[in-house]
Amino acid sequence: MNGHTPVLGIRALNRATLARQLLLDRADLPVPDAVAHLGGMQAQEPQEPFVGLWSRLRAFRPPSLSDRLTDRRLVRTHLMRRTVHLVTADDALAWRARHDTMLRQKVLGTYRRELTGVDLAELAAAGREVMSDGEPRSMGELARAVAGRWPAPGPRALGEMLAAALIPMAQLPPRGLWRTRAGARYLPLSDWLGRDVDPPSPPGADPVGRALVRRYLTAFGPAASADLRAWCGLAGLPAAVAAVREELVVFRDERGRELLDLPDAPRPDPGT
Repeated sequence: MNGHTPVLGIRALNRATLARQLLLDRADLPVPDAVAHLGGMQAQEPQEPFVGLWSRLRAFRPPSLSDRLTDRRLVRTHLMRRTVHLVTADDALAWRARHDTMLRQKVLGTYRRELTGVDLAELAAAGREVMSDGEPRSMGELARAVAGRWPAPGPRALGEMLAAALIPMAQLPPRGLWRTRAGARYLPLSDWLGRDVDPPSPPGADPVGRALVRRYLTAFGPAASADLRAWCGLAGLPAAVAAVREELVVFRDERGRELLDLPDAPRPDPGT
């Protein structure tokens, strides 16, 4: 970086983010395309994506989201930062393995004492065996089904580890449908979507990491590398950033932080 790196002020960054987030002007996009463009939507509060999409899409009607959940083009699943996100089925299957390690670490960060001595591979196998009957279950039901073998941790720790980390799961409708209150019930993603989760990339390769860098900048750029990690919670992304750096343009913010961006992404005039 040298003294000629362009500086983007707070208004310029604000307008760029609003443009990327489809908040400067409502867009004419189908709901799945909007969710994909945004890199998924925070959905811990089940009704929140409806407000988010109404704010962004010109002709949005709630059934256009509810129907995409029931026809399985969109799915609710634990992903970025171990929070529930609304993502496309394609992104859920492509991205999930890259999040495995982070999801386990996040659950262990909360329940390490309770899960001391539990072999996570054995726990995952037991959970998959329980779920192999194709019946949706709550976290508590899944935990109680394996608790005879692991009575010490308690159902909360077992359920969180199984449903939010060890087994890629979909949170099923009716949870997440418009004006519907329903508890969280789970099926393995591959069962719900009828396709296998993409396998982890071989050591030394990280195509998903590189894709996440590009998708994050599409939806949130220009941004610093630390912003990317704060969004997804993943470690190991500096290598992915380095791998795509030649594709990117570089700016600085008013604090001197390096900001990366896609060359053709919108950066509206600060006066917009």
